[in-house]
Amino acid sequence: MNSIVILGAGNVAFHLTRALIQNTCNVRQIFNRTLDRAKEIAEANRISYTDRISEIEKADLYIIACADSGIEEFSHYIPYDDVLVVHTSGSSPMSALKGDYRKGVLYPLQTFSKERTLRYDNIPFFIEAENSDDLKKINALASRISNEVHELDFTARMQVQMTGVWANNFVNHLYYIAGDICKKNNVPFDVLLPLIQETAKKVLEMDPKDAQTGPAKRGDQVIINRHLEVLKDDSRLLQIYQILTNSIERLYEK
Repeated sequence: MNSIVILGAGNVAFHLTRALIQNTCNVRQIFNRTLDRAKEIAEANRISYTDRISEIEKADLYIIACADSGIEEFSHYIPYDDVLVVHTSGSSPMSALKGDYRKGVLYPLQTFSKERTLRYDNIPFFIEAENSDDLKKINALASRISNEVHELDFTARMQVQMTGVWANNFVNHLYYIAGDICKKNNVPFDVLLPLIQETAKKVLEMDPKDAQTGPAKRGDQVIINRHLEVLKDDSRLLQIYQILTNSIERLYEK
């Protein structure tokens, strides 16, 4: 792609801009409805920025990197027909893009925070396009960033996006619950870090089913009942504990 414009200025836009520029891609401009957020990304990468639709530059590729709820609105802002437009969502179809231009998807499977430094070359990208020529172009662009590029249609991509919720969002929420219990008992969250680190290391070397430990896998109802007793006054945590325990028990038939 000779020139790229990014629409959006959230975490995905922040990291995607950095990744593209680090790999010598010609990102020309950031557009966002909130100018200060576009300015932050643009000045860090020495590119232009705007919050005016009339000032959106002509480019070969437009990347809409915003929340799913904003994709359709942003897609209307592109005033050119003879261009390729992609969004970065795993949970929105290509048809979310409205316009007479060519359409595609460039979805990175990762959790993005501006404060974090990431290795972009191992982030999986899932791509889609309306035609084979554009698919090749998107693949070539994604391959400049990552060693993991896969073609995937919306049905399969939605399933993959959901795995991120299971493996990241839910797990992180469980960290919060565990940390909150520690806090209420005057124990620092740091005591959990060796356990968290070892659990993460194990799944790099073992199938998660083989890595599982704990009372639910063992079928240790005595310990499970003691935990349930501790949680009896918190119906929310009690329900979460029971659902996860039952799921593990069924998996290991105990």
